[in-house]
Amino acid sequence: MTSGPTELMAEARSGRTEALGELCNLYRNYLRMVVRSGMGPRLRERVELSDVVQETLVEVVRQFPSFTGQNEAALVGWLRRLVGQKLADLGRYHSRAKRVGDVKALPLDAPWDAEGGGLPTGGGGDGGRLLDVLALSQTSPSEQASRRELIVLLADALTDLPEAEAEVLWRYHAENQSFEAIGEQMGMGRKVVRGLWAKGLKRLKQTLEGPPGGSLRFEGD
Repeated sequence: MTSGPTELMAEARSGRTEALGELCNLYRNYLRMVVRSGMGPRLRERVELSDVVQETLVEVVRQFPSFTGQNEAALVGWLRRLVGQKLADLGRYHSRAKRVGDVKALPLDAPWDAEGGGLPTGGGGDGGRLLDVLALSQTSPSEQASRRELIVLLADALTDLPEAEAEVLWRYHAENQSFEAIGEQMGMGRKVVRGLWAKGLKRLKQTLEGPPGGSLRFEGD
């Protein structure tokens, strides 16, 4: 059985190098989303997202001995701070980039219509909470799967979506940004952002539900 984050942290602290590598791999998708939403258009012109993720992972390995957290929530917050530090360093190096401040870890339990201009028109059962969808998609009998931080599960779930749709969903649900703010960051209008959000949400739901007749279900189905 694959070890969960708590077990991997303990094993890494005990000196098992492979455990630290597995831990880094477990959060690669999360780091990609945090880096992508934090870079800004000017910094994106100067550095590759994958390079920033890799450099952050190097820092994870280098600084892990000083990390004292005992659970995944603490680890996620620590990783987010490392990304903030890396982006701030890059921003200073590339003097034209905007200064990157601390990024707040915001809860994902807000309704879909909070801070974003409402639900898609036309109904269709799109109400509810994104976290409900993610939680209900975790059908593994393993207890550790159900205890994972949902923001990390969201990052993993977005990996198969087109980049623009994934970024809009991440900014809206994980960063709690409005459609207007997302548009300013991504260089597009509110209507376009909202359309990407609706398409991405539909695609994500289809992915989490699985093929027809599958075992994954949404609340209310």
